[in-house]
Amino acid sequence: MPSILLDARAVARHHGPRTVLLDVDVRVHTTSRIGLIGPNGSGKTTLLRVLAGVEPPDAGAVRHHGAVGHLPQLAGHDDPRPARAVALDRLGVTATARRVDALAERLAAGDLAVIDAHAAALERWLTLGGDDAEARLAAAAADVGLEDGLLDRPLGRLSGGQAARVGLAILRTSRHDVVLLDEPTNHLDEDGLAVLRRVIREHRGGLVLVSHDRALLTDVADELVVLGDPDAPAGTALHHRGGFASWEHERAEARRRAAAEHEEAVTARAALRSAADETRRRADASRRKAGATTHDNDKHAKEWVRSRAEGMQRRARVVEGRAARPLPEKPREPARLRLALTAAEQRTPWAVALDGAVLERGTFRIGPVDLEVAHGERLLLSGRNGSGKSTLLAGLAGTLAPVAGSRLVAPGAVVATLGQARRALLGDDPVLTALDPDATAAVAVAAGRPSGASAPRPGATPVDGHATAERPSVAAAVAALAGADVTDARTALATFGLPAEVVLRPARSLSPGELTRAELAILALRRTTCLLLDEPTNHLDLASLEALEEALRGWPGALVVASHDARFREALGVTRTLAL
Repeated sequence: MPSILLDARAVARHHGPRTVLLDVDVRVHTTSRIGLIGPNGSGKTTLLRVLAGVEPPDAGAVRHHGAVGHLPQLAGHDDPRPARAVALDRLGVTATARRVDALAERLAAGDLAVIDAHAAALERWLTLGGDDAEARLAAAAADVGLEDGLLDRPLGRLSGGQAARVGLAILRTSRHDVVLLDEPTNHLDEDGLAVLRRVIREHRGGLVLVSHDRALLTDVADELVVLGDPDAPAGTALHHRGGFASWEHERAEARRRAAAEHEEAVTARAALRSAADETRRRADASRRKAGATTHDNDKHAKEWVRSRAEGMQRRARVVEGRAARPLPEKPREPARLRLALTAAEQRTPWAVALDGAVLERGTFRIGPVDLEVAHGERLLLSGRNGSGKSTLLAGLAGTLAPVAGSRLVAPGAVVATLGQARRALLGDDPVLTALDPDATAAVAVAAGRPSGASAPRPGATPVDGHATAERPSVAAAVAALAGADVTDARTALATFGLPAEVVLRPARSLSPGELTRAELAILALRRTTCLLLDEPTNHLDLASLEALEEALRGWPGALVVASHDARFREALGVTRTLAL
């Protein structure tokens, strides 16, 4: 088998007028562990599809020197087929078996021209392990902790965690020489993440991994392909010949150097301006001296002083020109949250509590639960998928009423869930649960629409990227949802790192990370006392994750978090863990 299993050169791909990929090279060797990273929308999934041959490149070439398997995540797919059938399809066995059968029928009918094609198809079917794929899939399902019978259940009826484990079973069963994985960590609990690491270690062949899980990238990737770098042309890729930890270190060092260069340039500019001012002051003094009447009235001395003054003025203009040169760009510093809860907002030791609460969802039941969430506390809910973390969060949020016991909210306390305001911010949700039920009407008024009118059309496009009468700006929508004026909304948005040019755009133009920051601004304006987070890092890119962590570091209220992201939990500084 050749060392290079997949060779993509100068790949370009366009979606309409937008350049998604431009001159991208990817080479996958027998031992490659490549991490593919970049902001949401930078083209990572498109590149995987092009590498897999699912999408053709508009330019460049992709050559396979081995079997290539494309394994996108299964969670959220409303597929009515049994999970087993979907798995065999993803393994490439089903399509290859159909081709073998079709060519065999033609051979049986006397078409000898397909002998070579039939032999090649049969060889591929055997290479992919088609002869015992179902048995190996069943064994892999048991190995990754998938419960008996779930492979025979329709994929669309599986939970996110169950579908994610089906994906693990597929990876474990795969006989592909190169595996292309798209966000395999979403919906996996800690045990599932450990299994994923083990399966990746045991995979014999090349691997390309799209992930925002920094711990996984640190453990697995020994090479990075970075899309969407702000300093690179659109669609191009940067290559880092090293792991994720070294990439983070180099990025931090580059930011430190850029900040130092900016500070040095600012200091140098101030010194040049000071020198120019001093030179001009001396020139003016010399000119005044030359114009003054002297006792000897020496014309030559006056001319010499005047000439000297003009020379100093010229030097001052030269120095000012040097001071006017553009400064190196200053790296953007993450904004710090500044919010202090008053004594009235903390009149009780706790913000929200469950007293003997029993919570039910379908046949699932948890409780009785006695739980008090203290002001400023950072509580982590831990446990396997299906242990009740989301149910408990819903009970704390008040969106799931206890069938026994009670939920208590401290006087003046505001309890909200991150993600709850997003649909209203986008104009998709006519009624808000934890926020003001009239907020959507307020957004309609801010947009110049009658109260109760339909939300902006998803397909409408604002002029020049700015809000229109049909679509309110981010600042107007945030102000309406938070019950604040637009000036306060813009200040809060700036606190969370959204500059003026962004807050003038409609909410639908924001990236997931920008939407998260806008929602945090709403919660800050509403002076949220207790913030609930249910797997908040799913589907956020690295920049958005860092922005969320930076904002929550300064959050003065209580945090209740359910997350399997090790780096995120570490960044939050958990003070108590409740194991379910």
